Amino acid sequence: MKTLNTLIEAHKRERDLILRRSPLPRRMGAMLENALSSRLVKVITGPRRAGKSTLAFQTLSKKRFAYLNFEDDALQKNVPSDDLVEALDKVYGETDYIFFDEIQNYPLWESFVNKLHRRERNLVITGSNSRLLSRELGSALTGRHISFELLPFSYSELLAGNANGNFDQPDLFHRFLTWGGFPEIVLGDVDPQGYLRALFDSVVLRDIVTRHRIRSSTAIYDLLNLLVNSAGNRFSGRSLERSLGGLSIATIQKFISYFREAYLVQDLQPYFFKPRSRIKAERKIYVYDNGFISALSQPVLSNDPRLLENLVFVELVRRGFKPNLDLFYYQTGTGTEVDFLLRKGSSNLELIQVTQMLSSLKTRERELLALTQAARELHVSKMTIVTLDTEDTINENGAKIDVIPCHKWLTRL
Repeated sequence: MKTLNTLIEAHKRERDLILRRSPLPRRMGAMLENALSSRLVKVITGPRRAGKSTLAFQTLSKKRFAYLNFEDDALQKNVPSDDLVEALDKVYGETDYIFFDEIQNYPLWESFVNKLHRRERNLVITGSNSRLLSRELGSALTGRHISFELLPFSYSELLAGNANGNFDQPDLFHRFLTWGGFPEIVLGDVDPQGYLRALFDSVVLRDIVTRHRIRSSTAIYDLLNLLVNSAGNRFSGRSLERSLGGLSIATIQKFISYFREAYLVQDLQPYFFKPRSRIKAERKIYVYDNGFISALSQPVLSNDPRLLENLVFVELVRRGFKPNLDLFYYQTGTGTEVDFLLRKGSSNLELIQVTQMLSSLKTRERELLALTQAARELHVSKMTIVTLDTEDTINENGAKIDVIPCHKWLTRL
């Protein structure tokens, strides 16, 4: 017990050191603050290094709380849960909350959290795997948890935190477009490409290769690199099988599910009324942060059209639209494509097209044709074109289409 107490005392010192920092606030902080009074388990998920722990510390900073970080190898071993809680109470004394960081690393964590919840301990937990929001967490705490999904910084959050004027606004947007919103990138003094490549490799190794006991990591990297460099494009299992050669369609689908769980990429279905048609159709692929696209591209292209469309996708997810539930792409009856269809329940809300510019007559005609055809087929009246810097209002055959620069769209609620 003395050794365990010593370990937890080290975590307590780590907690106290972190609490002395003054990080940028996150918009989700108010939501988490309001949820603290609930006895439901508060679950924060999202990509590694996106700021989940910082969000929890910000929210709990004025509360009495205990803290354990399960990234510590010593806590990933067979430490009996009752001994762990006993040592935790001894080191921290009386607390109102317990914060478990990266809980998925603890063996049988689901039953451990469930047991503490039954004992009426008020828990905040984080995890870098989306399965915490699905199969594992759903089976362990059905109806007994509140979920918060935190992605890297949004552009609005960066603007709010740019009070010191470290960047002028155009520079801030273009840096965000190219290198994304991971905290170390936007707040630290690091080489973005080097940092993001190292982070990418760490996620692949720890959350995919090691977690799923994959023998050949080469196939994983080949598939991931192909997907990341195809952001915004369609793919099928068959096309990936032809490109990669050594992987079956079943293995490719399994690997992509691992990538989704680790918050690396997300596939997007086209919208059809019949769900079976959605499942069979080609999907589009997106990356959870633009920085990964730039870091893995050779050379880095700041005007890469993939970046703009991917940025819009990530922002839509951040705003609560769930891919393949209320967020889709759409292909009209004549084969034209609209990048995003937003839905709510059984209603179609908005069509969004993304293009760098509309100065080319051919591009303008193509984008307007796709939007107006889709609007007629889906009975949608709200249409938006997100561009790099063009702003306009277009009236096309009685329909109004808003054209808005991406940096403005990102701050529009």
